[in-house]
Amino acid sequence: MHRRDFLKGAAATMAAHPVPAANAQPPNLLFLLASQWRGQTLPGYPGVDLNAPHLRRLASEGVHFRRAYSSCPSSAPSRAALLTGRFPHATGVRSDTDPLPLDQPSIARQLSDAGYQTAFIGQWRLDGPAEPGYVPPGPRRQGFGEWAAFNRGYRYFDSQYFRDRPEPIRVNGFEPDDQTGLAIQFIEQNQHRPFFLFVSWGPPHPPRTPPSRIGALYDPRWLRIRDNVPAKSESRVRGEYAAYYTMCTAIDQNAGRLLDTLDRLGITGHTMVVFTSDHGDMLGSHGVDGPDAPFEESVRIPLLVRYPERLKSGVRDDLLLSNVDLMPTLLALCGAELPKSVQGRDLSANWIHEESDGQQSVFAEGRLGTPDEWRMLVRGLDKLVVDSNLDVSHLFNLGQDPFEMEDLAREVSQELKRNELRALLNDRMRRIGDRIDPSGLKKRP
Repeated sequence: MHRRDFLKGAAATMAAHPVPAANAQPPNLLFLLASQWRGQTLPGYPGVDLNAPHLRRLASEGVHFRRAYSSCPSSAPSRAALLTGRFPHATGVRSDTDPLPLDQPSIARQLSDAGYQTAFIGQWRLDGPAEPGYVPPGPRRQGFGEWAAFNRGYRYFDSQYFRDRPEPIRVNGFEPDDQTGLAIQFIEQNQHRPFFLFVSWGPPHPPRTPPSRIGALYDPRWLRIRDNVPAKSESRVRGEYAAYYTMCTAIDQNAGRLLDTLDRLGITGHTMVVFTSDHGDMLGSHGVDGPDAPFEESVRIPLLVRYPERLKSGVRDDLLLSNVDLMPTLLALCGAELPKSVQGRDLSANWIHEESDGQQSVFAEGRLGTPDEWRMLVRGLDKLVVDSNLDVSHLFNLGQDPFEMEDLAREVSQELKRNELRALLNDRMRRIGDRIDPSGLKKRP
């Protein structure tokens, strides 16, 4: 009964909206987010022992963007940036407990205005500290119409969610399985009209207790770990990899259910599927666990995009992009209007025509409002990190040193490069209003 209620109220008519030039009607958009899934944990990467056949299929049939970054490797700030196309300092979501202000733009609102049926299923994270948190219908849902969600919390068994009333709905079994079932029913109900469905799964974020059907799939003794994991931590980290991979496989199975649904309904070619994450996970690299660090394991995210009607499949190692660019790029591909306040770049032409000159650098920020605040800029294969005083703390060349084990920040021979990157970072911060005003002077924190 609950699922039938969730599917009621679909719009009978669609508003006028822009239409992509290559299509009679705009594509469906299925957006899949798995929390804390790092960019290096996908089939095909060297040293990755993950069993994920459905994501392997999605990568082979779509585009695998291998140089995608989180604008901030913290859940709520990153999700706010993804939804609005604006960096966390600009959205006002600087921590995991900050609510997204109602005056910010939203990809869901833009697509709803363009005639899409919109839905959000899973963990929201953008309504403040309330846990699990009922988000009432209206502006706090930021343009999403159908709703089967909760604000925050990671509880994958005996969990709950809300629809349009504050009474919680209990979930039996593994939470992502139930969320995927709701998503399948939404797709079935809306297969004949343009839809935007956002599915927000919790794993592989802890706790890492898998459904019983997975079992002991990975033997920690034989798992390969990254070269930057300290030797003294290797045994513990292999166990963490096994638990992490197990949760990733559970999500992969649910992604497969959704891909099979698109095939069964005959709408695969006309549905754009995006798989990504809010941020990565250090998993013991550099002796650090968890996210919100300026290292690649934390700030790099997976990005798979399949859109058979317009995007040629393949691996893209040439294009730097941030999750703040997803909102404007997806809006363009869907033929919807782009709000003027968006700070991300529309890279749709680069995606369609496989151009590599979309942007020369990407920017990220982290630990906002704390003494450990940092900023990061990646240009080509060079990566610069500055601290809360905007002083250079790290400099790496990711081509020669992909595991970031040789910090060049104090090398005299790197002074010219360091100064160039710092000037580029300062210019980026000035243009997006981050601690540097238009005159070029540093703002007070």
